[in-house]
Amino acid sequence: MKKILILSFLFVVTFSLFAQQRIDGSFSFQTNPAKKYSIYIPSGYDANMPHTLMLGLHPLNTNRWDAESWCDTLIIFAETNNLLLVCPDGGVDGKIDDPIDTAFTSVLLDSMEIWYNVNLEKVYAMGFSWGGKTVYTYGLNHINRFRGFMPIGAAININEISGVESNAAWHPFYIVHGGNDSPNIRFTPLKNAMENNDACVNAILLGGVGHTIDFPNRNQILTDAFQWIDSISCAESTATIDFQKNNDISIFPNPVAVNDFLQIEIPASWSGNINLEVVNMEGKSIQKEHFTKTNNNTYTFSFLIKKCSVGSYFLLIKNKNGESRTLKFQVR
Repeated sequence: MKKILILSFLFVVTFSLFAQQRIDGSFSFQTNPAKKYSIYIPSGYDANMPHTLMLGLHPLNTNRWDAESWCDTLIIFAETNNLLLVCPDGGVDGKIDDPIDTAFTSVLLDSMEIWYNVNLEKVYAMGFSWGGKTVYTYGLNHINRFRGFMPIGAAININEISGVESNAAWHPFYIVHGGNDSPNIRFTPLKNAMENNDACVNAILLGGVGHTIDFPNRNQILTDAFQWIDSISCAESTATIDFQKNNDISIFPNPVAVNDFLQIEIPASWSGNINLEVVNMEGKSIQKEHFTKTNNNTYTFSFLIKKCSVGSYFLLIKNKNGESRTLKFQVR
């Protein structure tokens, strides 16, 4: 049925799709006779080459936001990063996550794969406010469609991803949020949940910024965020690390602050030379240290975290006998 639906309106829009860079269209979908969408085609698009696709989910404010205005807002960002951009419309109520809207989004993504040469390994989702919330809810419920996610000022609380947060594993999230936009509800719990479920997480908390997409240096910040999720090899790097969640070595505090000490409690059974290595989520070595344990008692070593920025890391610990442990920790 879905293929019939796609083909039924395909011939109507095919001519216009390749005649311009900006398309505003609609087609009949479920109870809406003219469900709207907007598309931006970057100047660097080449139909002979697979291309990166960004799904853009708009905020909730019918006085300002719909698919068309959201697409226009993201044009410079999309052009800078050579992205195909598709923005579904949230309809009369402006909510982009109603059942009809999420179903429409899925059909629209399917359609983009027909209309354009889309690289299926490089499909991403971004959104602001209600759209940022939907990046989490729709993205985590359709995790296999996407390589990575950019929630911006997400108007969400942690309960709204209950039961699907584990789907975040091995996917990159770059979270952009205003420091004055209820971060204790909308930012920190979501960031922690992604990290605790083995996502690769990076984030920026914008000082002095409230609930707005019109923050200073927006396009550069969004470009930095996109280039990070597009470049990180999250699944490949972390899958090679033998990560034990429960073992005989403990670390605290977790999370630890930059330029503070991570306390590592070494068991009595370990002695001699002990090597420590901090590895980021890309598998890159960040910091190394070693010390000698000379007694048979439990020993706590203070490890200064001095080369890490905010994010998630692995601590690799190895003794002279070849025994090793790997623990995950966060830097805040």
